[in-house]
Order: sequence, then C-alpha cells, then structure tokens
Amino acid sequence: MDVALAPSAALPEPISPELVLVSPPEVARLARSFLSLEPPAAAQVATAPEREFGAVELGTVWFFSVAATLGPLLLYLLASRSG
Repeated sequence: MDVALAPSAALPEPISPELVLVSPPEVARLARSFLSLEPPAAAQVATAPEREFGAVELGTVWFFSVAATLGPLLLYLLASRSG
C-alpha cells in the first residue's frame, strides 16, 4: 500500500512532526493533514508534598557539616605540632 494513498484509518497512531520533515513531499502532505494544529498537552506529573525539616534534622546536618570541616583541620594541626 502506498503511504500517500493511505486513508486516515491506516495511520491510527499519532504522526511525529519529525517524520513529516524527512518524508517525501507526497507523504509529508498527507502526514501534515493528520497533524493537530494544537501542540500536545504537557504531561501532568504527580509531585509529593514537600517535607519541612524540623530543628532536630537541621541541627544534625549542621553538626556533621561542622565536624566534617573542623575534624581534618584539627588532625592537621595535631600532626604539624608533633612533627
């Protein structure tokens, strides 16, 4: 079956705009007739509600951040005094 003569029932799935760009003129003309004038709707993604962190969680992050910064500094100072 020649695609240029295919009825709309022969092309049941959506046609890619990229396919229209690379197709021969006859097929592109047919494909353009099936394209919607409206852009496709954006997919709605379900998002989880944002969780707010409490004082305990933030305090823990703060403690480990300070310890990760000062720990190597203190080890460096101890090593430089003894050697």
